[in-house]
Amino acid sequence: MFTSFSLLESVSGISRSSSKKTALLYWLCQLSGWGLLFLINWNFTRQSGNKDSSSLMAIWLFGSLTGLALSHTWRRYLKNHLQLGQRSKLPLLHLASGVAILGSIEVLLVFSGFMVLNPIGTSRDWRQVPNYLPVWITVFLIWTALYVAAQSGRRARHFELEKLRLEVTVKEAELRALQAQINPHFFFNSLNSLRGLIYEDQNAAAQMLDKLAGMMRYSLGAGQRETVALLHELEAVHNYLAIEKIRFEGRLVYREEIPANLYNIAVPVMLLQTLIENAIKYGVETSTVPCPISLTVQTHPTNQDIVLINVANQGSLVNQPSVAVKAFKSTKVGLQNTAQRLQLLFGEQASVVLSEKQEDQKNWVYATVTLPRHKRSNSR
Repeated sequence: MFTSFSLLESVSGISRSSSKKTALLYWLCQLSGWGLLFLINWNFTRQSGNKDSSSLMAIWLFGSLTGLALSHTWRRYLKNHLQLGQRSKLPLLHLASGVAILGSIEVLLVFSGFMVLNPIGTSRDWRQVPNYLPVWITVFLIWTALYVAAQSGRRARHFELEKLRLEVTVKEAELRALQAQINPHFFFNSLNSLRGLIYEDQNAAAQMLDKLAGMMRYSLGAGQRETVALLHELEAVHNYLAIEKIRFEGRLVYREEIPANLYNIAVPVMLLQTLIENAIKYGVETSTVPCPISLTVQTHPTNQDIVLINVANQGSLVNQPSVAVKAFKSTKVGLQNTAQRLQLLFGEQASVVLSEKQEDQKNWVYATVTLPRHKRSNSR
């Protein structure tokens, strides 16, 4: 289905875009962090008034560059060997050992710089190395803590994306299953009608077969779509009504009222046919006199972004499914699936509810569908 496929593409696009942004952010943080450390050391050297500041600057620059190289190597080890981004528990012993080793290597490298350049006013006594060790261990400890925090956040986002992919897959499977239930339901009823009509009126049976073929073409195409324009859905409804009028003759009286500006709104595939089929089943089939069925489409009186679709028939809810269709308590396949499909496609913005009213001393049953008006159709 195109909407689900587009959503899956969006999820994949988010994942690829996130990877690029993560790499860019990583290097930005690396350069900023080690650059900041160099500036701190440079400022400390300038304030100390050391006469050989150029040699000290070279040593601090060397220290920042080696720190950058060591931390990047450490990051690759955490990512590839420890698989830090995939663990639910932190390998604290490995992290502590790694930080201690990194701090020791960095102290040796920096002190080697002192030994080579020998800045004026500094000592080259190797016994001073342990005094610098806690400083560099702290630096790498801070770096590791920040990296672990970043990986934890990234892992949480990864799980959110996986959850979204799963939800999209489940949604698509549910929609396909619901559509597969609706279409055979209609064709089974139509074929039963056709079988009876063949022995009574062969010409009427031939006309009915032509209309049924048109409905089959529409239904086959509908399997690849979630929503269609209302105008296209009406064409299928008119074919369906033509079939049923052959079956019920004068007992089926149909009228519709739809503003021209609503013909392009998106509706779930087979929505109207399902509601009208239900109205015929519990209205026309149970009546021995002409039974009117009406279809009206209008915007909500207080919200132009909401569309109300009403399918009404004379009858009573005693013969209809439960009023609580919105809660999916109906045992009727058509209306139950309609309610489920609406929630899957539009969420809480859409619903279908049955109600009963009395007009001109006659009972009318209304199936009222509420839809968001600006939901884009994905019909071709």
